[in-house]
Amino acid sequence: MALMLAASAGVEGKSLSGIHQEFLRTKLEAVKGSPENQHRLGVLYERGLGVAKDEVAAAEWFQRAAELDYAPAQYALGRCYRAGRGVANDPEQAVKWFRKAAEHGLADAQNSLGFCYQMGSGIAANPVEAVGWFQKAADAGNAAAQNNLGYCYKNGQGVVADPVAAVAWYRKAAIAGNHPAQNSLAECLQAGLGTPKNPIEAVTWYKSAAAAGMPEAQDNLGFCYFLGQGVERDYAEAVRWFTLASDQKFPRAWVNLAICHANGYGVPKDVVESYAWWNLASTEMERAARARDDLERLMSPAQVAAAQKRARKLKNRLGSR
Repeated sequence: MALMLAASAGVEGKSLSGIHQEFLRTKLEAVKGSPENQHRLGVLYERGLGVAKDEVAAAEWFQRAAELDYAPAQYALGRCYRAGRGVANDPEQAVKWFRKAAEHGLADAQNSLGFCYQMGSGIAANPVEAVGWFQKAADAGNAAAQNNLGYCYKNGQGVVADPVAAVAWYRKAAIAGNHPAQNSLAECLQAGLGTPKNPIEAVTWYKSAAAAGMPEAQDNLGFCYFLGQGVERDYAEAVRWFTLASDQKFPRAWVNLAICHANGYGVPKDVVESYAWWNLASTEMERAARARDDLERLMSPAQVAAAQKRARKLKNRLGSR
């Protein structure tokens, strides 16, 4: 993504006619055989800048530049194959092109190749090999790789588990603005894993990731307000964050909203609304189904009917992730 944005930076902010002229100049140089401009042209087609968006044309121009051994285009082509964008989805081809770009030292490609090894996508899973590629990219300052490396150290995947090292890598990535790392660092700070407990700092990092729209961080921040950990207890604020996370179809937030509505935490006590949230969460968690059924035994037939109607509305809006 960073490479794609960088390649298009020269055309953004211009008038429409100026952007189109930039497209024409880029295409002229691309046709002449310039791999840099072929890659740039692919980005313009991919983003619809100066020309109608055309993912097939984007992939074709990435392919031309990639075959000329231009690393940014190799990485871009790998992304196309991984996502099935402009070409058929092909994890093995994605690995092939990620590897070529990674061997040129492109940190984004090194991180992507590491992720393929981690997940066994397009290649046999190999946690040790994944860590090796994450390490290369992380050492080059790639924040996503730093976050991935932190995960490996935290969970002992491909390396001996080392919570202190995990926190160190999460912190590097968090400072660089990686939102998953900010959330993970906050979780470590909250639990005292690999670092002394510091709920106040944890909340600071949760807020950063939550404000960027990360649902897990929004739910975690809501829980901090619910418990009064690192912040003054505020049930209404907890519900606000749980609601933001739930709107992004985050099941744990559905459970938390069910609890709040059942007990009147930050919202009026409402067993009908609680039932509806438990029912929605039951599609993801068995314990939620048990909680829903336990609540139903305490409800009148009219309340159950209203709750089931409300549950259908929630499921229609949020039930598919």
